[in-house]
Amino acid sequence: MSKERDLKDIVARRIEFFKRKPEAAIYKPKVSSKHIEQLYTETKVREHVVLSDYGEAAGGTNKAPNPIELLLSAFGACVEAAFYEFAVHEGYQIDSLSVEVEGTLDLRGLFMIDDIAAGFQDIRYVFHISSPEPEDKIRALAEKVVAHCPVVDSLSKPTKISGEIVITSR
Repeated sequence: MSKERDLKDIVARRIEFFKRKPEAAIYKPKVSSKHIEQLYTETKVREHVVLSDYGEAAGGTNKAPNPIELLLSAFGACVEAAFYEFAVHEGYQIDSLSVEVEGTLDLRGLFMIDDIAAGFQDIRYVFHISSPEPEDKIRALAEKVVAHCPVVDSLSKPTKISGEIVITSR
């Protein structure tokens, strides 16, 4: 069985299962990040390690993308993967996919200068899709996928964030 056929079956089974058992669709990903040195961190994600650092101009050692670049990477990766899985599910042939994502930040927010928001002022993307399928079908699917991408949705609406700070004294 081809990988595309496997993916098509996986998507179809998941859709039907989640329709029957909505409570099973609740997904709670968890990561654990650890400061290693200077501005370099390692985050454990399942059995993977995601590295983060800042460029030398920002005081880092440039060993990896910085956290905000990783957020943009998550945007692009989520759109590409979701589009591909649903294109396969619909039986569309896809020759190639790529996403360019760019955001604008005012770093005064990070550095607590003035009353400036620390997050993105805007995020722009260009989604490149190569396919022999009818353009209107591919565009409709792409628009639907972008609108339902969990990363895009999380960035485009307020998300409740809660937590605690635990301080250990020596």
